[in-house]
Amino acid sequence: MKSLLTKIATVTFVSIFGLTWGTEQNLAKAESLQKVMIRISADIPPPPMPTSVAMEWFKKKVESEFPSGSKVRIYYAGALYKDPDAMTAMSQGNLEMGWLVAGKTAATDIWLSIPGQPGVLTTAGAVHDLINQPTGKMLQKRLKDKHNIEMFGFSDISFALGMAGKKRLLTLDTMKDRKIRTFAAGVNPTVSSWGASPVVMSFGDVPSALESGVIDGVITSIGGWRAITEQTPYYTIAGISTVAFDTYWVGASSKWMSKYNKTTQDKIRSLVNDTIAYQNKLNWCNDQFAINKYKTTDPSKPGIYQATAAEAAPLQKAIGTNVADFLKEKLPDEADAWVDRYLKDGKAASVKFGPGTDPVYKLDCSKYKELLSKKKK
Repeated sequence: MKSLLTKIATVTFVSIFGLTWGTEQNLAKAESLQKVMIRISADIPPPPMPTSVAMEWFKKKVESEFPSGSKVRIYYAGALYKDPDAMTAMSQGNLEMGWLVAGKTAATDIWLSIPGQPGVLTTAGAVHDLINQPTGKMLQKRLKDKHNIEMFGFSDISFALGMAGKKRLLTLDTMKDRKIRTFAAGVNPTVSSWGASPVVMSFGDVPSALESGVIDGVITSIGGWRAITEQTPYYTIAGISTVAFDTYWVGASSKWMSKYNKTTQDKIRSLVNDTIAYQNKLNWCNDQFAINKYKTTDPSKPGIYQATAAEAAPLQKAIGTNVADFLKEKLPDEADAWVDRYLKDGKAASVKFGPGTDPVYKLDCSKYKELLSKKKK
């Protein structure tokens, strides 16, 4: 009798152990990394632009760390979609990911133009804190709820966003009657306040527009300017977000993301966040390299000229509340409070995270110099 009971207990234990082990194995298998196919749309030049270099890094990471057959295809200069269309495509599940400019995608959702107010985030630390600020969290939630897009975070366009021109664009007199390319409608009030004519266009159309005389200058990042240096040898900056500000936001189709298990989703999120951090470092160093290489203290000569506070003051005064007023006119009434809140929270963040406090100021940029000078093969 004892032998029979022992056998029954043994069989039961083996059965339970086998069932448990099998369940664990099935769960482990179910939560293993899955093969991914990702298309990324971005309206920016290819490497050595720092954002593009970072996206190529993301591509290598995905294709080496995900299962065999995983692929990432990156489409530069709006080759697949312009930014507003890329946002729509992600909403519909027709595009996997986008590295998009907030001001450009405001054409699809005007709320994304709120962070574009100049003179708000005036330090690197404040810019990097945007995702933690109420406005950043609101936009992240809005993209999820209204557009079915998971927004991973914001990334830097440039801490030296400025004005590239065939001639030096510095004073209100030099701006008057010029045709200036802007990257978003929200930047237009700034350009108009200087007496110039804003022309919104994709960066991919800029070189030919400069050649044909459709535009006289371009508001862009130093990374963008380096792609058109020969056509616009004069570049003017006046401090972080002094005359213009914009940011990338990196997102993915929620419909696409939902096809993958939690392990795969978490891995994608982790790699994207790592890429954003990497891109921010590259962007900072790229600005420093360019400023050191092309800087000039004589505004009459070609190169990068850093305007003094006195020189920038008339431009800032001319802008006034034009951008905020424009946004309030275009946005629904319930968004007006967010225009004001962003102004309040952003300026507070600029005080809290003052100049020199962000880790980028301590970067050793020398290790990125060769990488940011290589042309795409």
